[in-house]
Amino acid sequence: MDTKGIAQSILCGTVPRSSSVPVEIFAVGDSRPQFIQKTYNVSVKEELVPPVEVAQVEYKALNPHIPVEFRVLTESALFAIDGNGVISTKKKLDYESQKNYTLNISLSDGSTADYAMVFIRVTDVNDNSPVFGTTSTTIAIMENMPVGTNVTGVSATDMDEGFNGLVVYNLKGGEGKMDIDSSGFIFLQKVLDREEQGFYNLTVIASDQGQPMRSTALNLTIVIDDMNDNPPVFSSSRYEVKVPEDQELGSALLTLSATDLDAGANSFVTYRITDQRPQTPSPVFLVSSSTGQFSLSQQLDYETINEFEVKVEASDGGQPTLSTETLVVVRVVDVNDNPPEFSQAAYDVFVFENHLMGSPVYTFSVADKDEVGTALISS
Repeated sequence: MDTKGIAQSILCGTVPRSSSVPVEIFAVGDSRPQFIQKTYNVSVKEELVPPVEVAQVEYKALNPHIPVEFRVLTESALFAIDGNGVISTKKKLDYESQKNYTLNISLSDGSTADYAMVFIRVTDVNDNSPVFGTTSTTIAIMENMPVGTNVTGVSATDMDEGFNGLVVYNLKGGEGKMDIDSSGFIFLQKVLDREEQGFYNLTVIASDQGQPMRSTALNLTIVIDDMNDNPPVFSSSRYEVKVPEDQELGSALLTLSATDLDAGANSFVTYRITDQRPQTPSPVFLVSSSTGQFSLSQQLDYETINEFEVKVEASDGGQPTLSTETLVVVRVVDVNDNPPEFSQAAYDVFVFENHLMGSPVYTFSVADKDEVGTALISS
């Protein structure tokens, strides 16, 4: 304002006022933004629901007021970065699928750019249960095997890491006759007897050591195979039978019975006669090898032999064969099959004429081969 104008203002009663502000004008690209760190090492747990903050990067610029843009150049399908430099997940991460990621990120003001790398390590959580690799669930073992014998082995794996993937085994069932070691081998603690119990239902539990613990169960059936360890046993150690001497040939006198606790061929019983007393030129009795039917093969004669003792053996079909014997006592019963016989064919008897009436004249001698009772003689 010139002197004249000032004077006029004074005359009018007003005083002029003024102020100033410094203004800096920057052209685009002059801020030159740069990451404070060129590399970052961070970790994040798997299976977390996105978005999960992984890291926050920082930068410096000549003019912080100029806006910048962050970009994820690699792994952009899984990670994002916002305008504040916060890196977060876009999807759930799976440790078992991929444990590490390398992110290339950029920073730009539109004219100049800078780059950094973010190394992300995915940490494991206990999100996997042990998995058995066993496919056969029915196992056979011979009975009478010694204590410590290996029955079978199972194996379970866990995809997790550390304690989360450390598998331990526990066995249920077996009634104290089997156990499992830390390697998954099932072994005998007691000798097994098929005749006592033919099979066992076991449950193997594989557990990891994570928190919370995760476990998987495997059901096994242990079938006990038979060993020929039992001989046949007769229903009686001694049989007695009475047979009339005129019994018809081929008649069944009795049926012997022997059972074997074993299974299959080991339990198949056959019979045979091993001895007869008294001995005869040909066997008086026969026994069916399959049924045990004891029958008459020769005519009996009480007057010749009135009692027989016959030994019968029962054998199983195992290897080696086991057998046992029983005694059959046959008592021959007399029948009236013999007539009385005088001691001589003709007699000459002399009697005095004055012989008293009723007095004995002569005593005849008569014999009967039959037993007393059937040989009762009358005149």
